[in-house]
Amino acid sequence: MESRYSTGGSAYQRDNRTQLFPSSHSRVINPQPPSRMDSPYGNLSQPNLKHNEAYLLSLESQKDEDFNGMSSKVAALKNLGLQMGDEINKSIKLNEDITDKFERGKISLKHTYNRMIDMSRAAGLTWKMWLIFFLMFFTLCFYLWLF
Repeated sequence: MESRYSTGGSAYQRDNRTQLFPSSHSRVINPQPPSRMDSPYGNLSQPNLKHNEAYLLSLESQKDEDFNGMSSKVAALKNLGLQMGDEINKSIKLNEDITDKFERGKISLKHTYNRMIDMSRAAGLTWKMWLIFFLMFFTLCFYLWLF
């Protein structure tokens, strides 16, 4: 098997490589500039434009899809916000109704209490007599409940 870098014989291996570059004495002066060769890959301007156009169209469609998705999400959030506002308004109205009913109940209880006090004064009974009456009544009920 022959070694790639043999040590015997050809000590000067760069000879072939130096032939790739022109030497200074072999250069011929040509007044015309060398013509540019076409790309070895062919004419890239047309396929490149088609590629760019296709790429831009795909980006545009992607943008449209993202925009439609975001628009639907914004519409859903707007709808949710409106529904939340309606629910908040309903609960505020319900809270006000409950507050009004409690106020009416408070006024009704206050009037009832005042009438009861007026009635007890007109009857000539003190609160201690009423207390004794209720204690006797509850004692009777308790006794009947036990036996």
